[in-house]
Amino acid sequence: MAKSLSTDWETQLRQIGRTQFRTAKQIRTWLGRLDLASPATRRRMPAPGDTAPGDLPGTWQSLKLSLAPLPGELVPQLSYRLYIPAGAKGALPVVMMLHGCQQTPEDLAAGTRMNALAEREGFIVAYPQQPLRRSVHRCWQWFDLAAGEGGREAQAVAMLIDELASRPDVRADQIYLAGLSAGAAMAAVVALRYPSKVAAVGLHSGVVIGAADTPRAGLRAMQHGSQAEPAWLLDAAGAVPGGPVMPAIVLHGLADEAVHPINGRLLARQFLAYNRLDDRLGTTAANDAPPVPDGDFRDARFGRWNRDLVRLVEVAGLGHAWSGGDGKVQYHSDTGPDASKLMWQFFRDHRRGGA
Repeated sequence: MAKSLSTDWETQLRQIGRTQFRTAKQIRTWLGRLDLASPATRRRMPAPGDTAPGDLPGTWQSLKLSLAPLPGELVPQLSYRLYIPAGAKGALPVVMMLHGCQQTPEDLAAGTRMNALAEREGFIVAYPQQPLRRSVHRCWQWFDLAAGEGGREAQAVAMLIDELASRPDVRADQIYLAGLSAGAAMAAVVALRYPSKVAAVGLHSGVVIGAADTPRAGLRAMQHGSQAEPAWLLDAAGAVPGGPVMPAIVLHGLADEAVHPINGRLLARQFLAYNRLDDRLGTTAANDAPPVPDGDFRDARFGRWNRDLVRLVEVAGLGHAWSGGDGKVQYHSDTGPDASKLMWQFFRDHRRGGA
């Protein structure tokens, strides 16, 4: 995902006249980092048409949400896929999944196996798709939150949440948001900017938000995180601490060479600050924690009212990939715990507006 993000940044910079922020050397270096971080496998492409990845019995729909146009916006709409489990009765929870760069909803569904989990557990899965007209590599622009860029994308995702909440087959108080890589960073932005719409959020291999407002700064955050206090960065990302409770589960591979693992800790600390929980992570460096064997994980939990509100899972030996997923799909790995299952177990304990 970092590979496509780097390439997309170069394209975006040419379009907006800020080419001084990118150089050929930076691009070559970043592509090399991604080659080290990515699984050495070919991407498995799902079957075409409306067949859900994995040939599951549920309904796999292709839908579009119309948006109020902005000045100069050519096609004001957001395409998305919807998986509804077979035999669904009554109103069901929804897990909305934001893909990473150079991914499609089909890729994310196949790699995470979230639809199969939805079939077993009884929830709907929604997959918004970043259109090529906004990003030639389908990268969510989490690093540029101006009204016409990443801010517009966050708004579109929030509007899709409203659209789904209005459906009679959806439990409006159980709409959850999750993402991978660039999708995780955008999911964090949406959850913190629109906390009254989201019951809980899951972030896998994401980047601390608020640390970047240009592509160059975004690349720096991916490589190094941020020296600024995570709580201070909430304001830069347009989030106001102390709003509706926002439960968050954060997963990150400790061998991630595309998005430095420090970002996982920084994201968890941002949600601790937002929820006004004690930041014990800020006093313990990741390297100070006891080592764990590859595939195993460290698990830090924080909460109140006898339930977890923020959980950080750091997976040893995992690179830039979805933990416990289908390793034949790019940016997913069979190393580590099943991230989809962990997220759903976390989500189902929370309702929007619940104490």
